[in-house]
Amino acid sequence: MRRSVVKEIIGDYEAFVQKVDVLLEQQGIVPDELIQCDTICYRVETNERYAQVSRLLAERALLISESEVNGRLIAVFAVHEPLRAGRWQSISYLEVPQPKSGSHYPEGIDHVQMVTRRALPAFHAQYAHVPFEEKGLASPLNPLLKLQDGGISVKFHDKHMGSVITLEETLSHE
Repeated sequence: MRRSVVKEIIGDYEAFVQKVDVLLEQQGIVPDELIQCDTICYRVETNERYAQVSRLLAERALLISESEVNGRLIAVFAVHEPLRAGRWQSISYLEVPQPKSGSHYPEGIDHVQMVTRRALPAFHAQYAHVPFEEKGLASPLNPLLKLQDGGISVKFHDKHMGSVITLEETLSHE
């Protein structure tokens, strides 16, 4: 998928990632501690818009997963040609969650996900000074740490999104 096409659908992801890079620098998170920015999450306000954005992305990327998580669908698309933004050269996935009933999120890029070089507990210990939201650590398949400042949000996990989806699929067939 060409970068210009992605921008037409989800907006200026490059500017968002540059703001994430600034946030990481402000918090003292060393880029070498991160393997990859692997996922961009794009939120929508309505189920109709979820269907529309999913359809647009499915015409230009491979839908690799659409599964129910916490009572709503989340679609994950693998882009044919990895996106580049800032120092990150291989953003491979676009995630689109259906809106949660009773919650309002404005349409736009919600967060990016970064793959840590170390196991997540070791990464967390290394950056104990960072004000991570730890609620995502409870996830058995894809534990996450979240860092948020203003309108910028980044989630850290120690498994590549493709690995997480493969693991979810394997467990769902057992």
